[in-house]
Amino acid sequence: MEEIVTRIEIGENVERRAYKQELHRSLGLWENISLVVSAVTPATGAFIIAPVLFTLTGTGAPLTFVIAAAMGLALAFCWAELGCAYPIAGGDYTFVARILGRPAGFVSLILSGPVQAVLIPAVVALGIGQYVGVIFNVNTNILAAVIILLGAAVAIWGVRLSAIAVGALLAIELLAVVFVGALGLFHVQRPISTLFQPLITNPDGTTQTLTIGALVAGIAVASFAYNGFQGALLYSEETTGSRRNVARSVFIALGVAVACEVLPVAMAILASPSLADLSASPNAWQYFLTSIGGDTFNTIISLGIAIAVLNAVVALMPFFARILYSSGRDMAWPAPMSKALASVHPRWGTPWVSTIVVGVAGAVLVLFTDVATLSTCVGAVLCVEFILVAASAIVSRLKDKTTDRPYRMPLWPAAPIVAIVMSVVVLTQQTSSDLLVAGGIVVISLAYYLVYLRPRRRTHMLMLDPVRPIEALTQRRHRPNADVND
Repeated sequence: MEEIVTRIEIGENVERRAYKQELHRSLGLWENISLVVSAVTPATGAFIIAPVLFTLTGTGAPLTFVIAAAMGLALAFCWAELGCAYPIAGGDYTFVARILGRPAGFVSLILSGPVQAVLIPAVVALGIGQYVGVIFNVNTNILAAVIILLGAAVAIWGVRLSAIAVGALLAIELLAVVFVGALGLFHVQRPISTLFQPLITNPDGTTQTLTIGALVAGIAVASFAYNGFQGALLYSEETTGSRRNVARSVFIALGVAVACEVLPVAMAILASPSLADLSASPNAWQYFLTSIGGDTFNTIISLGIAIAVLNAVVALMPFFARILYSSGRDMAWPAPMSKALASVHPRWGTPWVSTIVVGVAGAVLVLFTDVATLSTCVGAVLCVEFILVAASAIVSRLKDKTTDRPYRMPLWPAAPIVAIVMSVVVLTQQTSSDLLVAGGIVVISLAYYLVYLRPRRRTHMLMLDPVRPIEALTQRRHRPNADVND
């Protein structure tokens, strides 16, 4: 993936346009992985999303994470294959539009781009206030806004700088997760069978068996905790080496996320002095840390957790900025807006306007909301996006027999079918308000496409040829009957 050509010629004077190389190709495999793992942010799943699950599913939180991991693995096969076949910075919508059609592609763009770009960094940034507050009094919402703007500034300076910064902070993040998990392991008070007999604590202190419906509803929140491992696709135009590196990054990031989120959450269930207090506490982890190690211990670990969550915000800024950058490059918006979003900084080679948009929008949102509200809403949105991704993995094989696929998932179409079924089941258990939000986004997206983009389909929502390494293009140019889209 050293270079990208803007025009290629195949066969007899057949010319196709391809994306121009503007983003700096400076990431190695492990730098890509560090950005992706940090965007998944195991610390956010364990320390911010898990307390929401403690409330929703009680001692079933670890089991919920495991089931969500199974759905994540099914989706990982889809993302790995499609990401290698369509190595474009925009991520999901770039292949959904090419496979399922532009209307579906635009819905995917809105779900994975503007919606998540604002909601997800907001959830992460708001969570940090819970742990900084242990050290000194702070307005959580204002602190979250400052953190988001700081993350945007780092992202503008360069993707490699972002990778170096998050790589350093990632070490602290993983240490915090592993340390808390180990702490619980040395203070286990309950048998492991507790994890497979989930109970939920009622407001009056009584307990009851967790219902299947509540468990399934919690899967959407747990899936949110893993979301981001597909981020390798977004850096495909900036990563050197084989396109199979995209697939490698996807699977490694998911594996790290699962290990770092299931272990500490399970240990908290097994080691907490009181499960009722753990579920009822305003901050479950502060209760756990204080009850085992005391206030000083809680302060030290909370500082480490705060640094870990800061790392996630820094990683998420370039993650989502590349979706907006790609949407501008594809002319998904009115021309002035698209041109601005597609702007690349002449010195740092980063989509600086898109990064500023993500940062400012997130900073404004966090001033008026809270973690729990955003977490459940994001879960419903993600399930809709998962269905589009899995459907693309099925239709792509049926519709396009010629596209080069450096990675092919095993046992196709088992993985995408499992992902679709699980996503639909999870959606049926979401609250009406969250479903209304997700449905409203889909309807508004389709309306925009039909009213604005469809009449301008020759000049807007352009879908150019996927990025290809120059040596691969040379080989295909001389191959008999090569397909121009290959």
